[in-house]
Amino acid sequence: MERDLIKKIASFPRAGNDSSVVRGIGDDCAMVKTGHGKLMALTTDILVEKIHFDLAYFSAYHLGWKTAACNLSDMAAVGARPRWALLNLAVPPGLPQKFWESFSRGLFSCLDEWEVSVVGGDTVSSPAHLTTGLTMAGEVHADQWLGRDGARPGDLVFCSGYLGESACGLALLREEMSGKRLGRRRKTWWKRLTGRHLMPRPRVGLGMALARTGLATSCIDISDGLATDLTHVCEASGVKATVRAGAIPRSRALKTASRELGIDSLRLAVSGGEDFELLWTADPGHGRKILEIATGLGVNAFCIGHISNGSGVWLKGIHGMEEISFQGFEHRA
Repeated sequence: MERDLIKKIASFPRAGNDSSVVRGIGDDCAMVKTGHGKLMALTTDILVEKIHFDLAYFSAYHLGWKTAACNLSDMAAVGARPRWALLNLAVPPGLPQKFWESFSRGLFSCLDEWEVSVVGGDTVSSPAHLTTGLTMAGEVHADQWLGRDGARPGDLVFCSGYLGESACGLALLREEMSGKRLGRRRKTWWKRLTGRHLMPRPRVGLGMALARTGLATSCIDISDGLATDLTHVCEASGVKATVRAGAIPRSRALKTASRELGIDSLRLAVSGGEDFELLWTADPGHGRKILEIATGLGVNAFCIGHISNGSGVWLKGIHGMEEISFQGFEHRA
């Protein structure tokens, strides 16, 4: 499992054993002292064909976009301004020049919004599958960055955006590739949901605002699903989270498509991965201000639960309480 491998690597004596490292393995970004009152945020992500994407439904443009978006979302989670990136590619034979032109347009279209410069990288040959990876560096004031370990009993739990849409979009894309219900392409919700999977919109501006104002006590991006990512916050902070099922934001598009697919929309919202929204905690007294900030940035934000003493993540629904810790998405070969 991914968590076990990460814990194993982190247990080696040299992992993060440096006085300049403020935060090492175990958060959305590593945080390193650079002087002048700032920290450098560092993150990296790898996308592997047949694991994270399939070229049967991912265009080269979409792949370039998502390669950038994954890293930008990590920057958003710590409140850093993204600055520089290194691109790494493992390339199988047979991909034409037009593929790379389209890939580059998608990559830079996503990066250009935040004026991120690609300053290097590496390319190697791959025997079969394509792999893309980006390593990104950003900056944040040393007293303003956000981590996973600051949630406190009494805090409220917030999220941005509507959850579960990316996972639903993936289910639609996979079903279409199997030849089922091709007419769905004409539905307005089909475009919305598949777009959320192919071209996620990282909440960089919101993350920077939460960090700058100091209103959030902890933050993480929703890449593995609400259930898993909120569990990371609870474990890092030593607290328990209770989420109200009725408060989890689910769009009309999600509910419509999930009915057609025969999938529970609540489960998609709780466990579906790659929404790349933000999930954060804050003092109840800051709730109204936080919602105003999000609205001012054109982002929907929702209060979905609270933090208390204890451990784990619990879902409160009409049938009582259910523990959902680590019930999110995990990539497997």
